[in-house]
Amino acid sequence: MSQIKAERSGHIAVVTGPGFEFHKVGDQALFKQTGKVPSLRAAKAFCKMFTS
Repeated sequence: MSQIKAERSGHIAVVTGPGFEFHKVGDQALFKQTGKVPSLRAAKAFCKMFTS
């Protein structure tokens, strides 16, 4: 079973999970798909919730 790893340090947030990476520095955000994502909508929603 794959897990999502989320870390935040000041203005930098990094979220990695099965098939995706998300980086946010200040107002700039990058969502990169690196493979097959089980649920793309859920992954993006989690990243948005974690960084808000």
